[in-house]
Amino acid sequence: LRELGRAARLLGEGELRTRIAVRGSDELAEVARTFNDTAAELERHVEQLREMEADARRFVADVSHELRTPLAALTAVAEVLDEEAAELPEHAGRAARLVSQETLNLTALVNDLIEISRFDSGVAALALNEVDVAELVRATLRTRGWSDEVRTELSPTVTVRLDPRRADVILANLVGNALRHGEPPVSVRLHADAHWIALEVRDHGPGLDEAVLPHVFDRFYKASAARARSEGSGLGLAIARENARLHQGDIIVTNAPDGGAVFTLRLPRQDHDPEGGPE
Repeated sequence: LRELGRAARLLGEGELRTRIAVRGSDELAEVARTFNDTAAELERHVEQLREMEADARRFVADVSHELRTPLAALTAVAEVLDEEAAELPEHAGRAARLVSQETLNLTALVNDLIEISRFDSGVAALALNEVDVAELVRATLRTRGWSDEVRTELSPTVTVRLDPRRADVILANLVGNALRHGEPPVSVRLHADAHWIALEVRDHGPGLDEAVLPHVFDRFYKASAARARSEGSGLGLAIARENARLHQGDIIVTNAPDGGAVFTLRLPRQDHDPEGGPE
């Protein structure tokens, strides 16, 4: 019985190769045989699921890469249509602008799928540099034309080793979501101590439903089932969190007591070890 209990605990912890030595032909031996058969069947099903998941990831990665070439051609055509839209008849101009916008949306989706496939395959890597975090925040806002829309409280002379491109992707996603889905004022605050930095992005809207909070970083998750389409790919927050974890940090989401959603990016200040990314 003790052996059966130990084996059941190991199986529950994911040790699917766990088996029990069967002795005799009494009721306990029959239970042991049943346990072994169940464990073997469970291991087979889990292996099948893993293979299916790996196949699905490879399919997404392969299709995304194959779509890049035709999308590049479509983007070039869409740019021409966009420039000529004002000169076209009303209906034709509206159609041209729609084609242009949808091409941009599809391109963004494909790029996000490629990026997420890199995380899934374990090939995403960091290109670390010593970065002034306040200047990084200002550059992200300035590049996207958000400087006048976002309030900042940035501690000076806070430096950290991080990947500037990936940090920019995280911040742009958090601020972009606050501007699109929240209400002003939107703010970015930087806090730091000897070991961690924290970038807090918040808005002053109604915040997120408590049922939504555990799922905001899920891929393709939509807060409203009635919303058939969204402006983005549905992967932005998932990619942002993967980038944070690649830095050995994380993103935390809460609702502020006085209203609004608060996304906090926490990153370590110490050097990354070799397993956390290249120096």
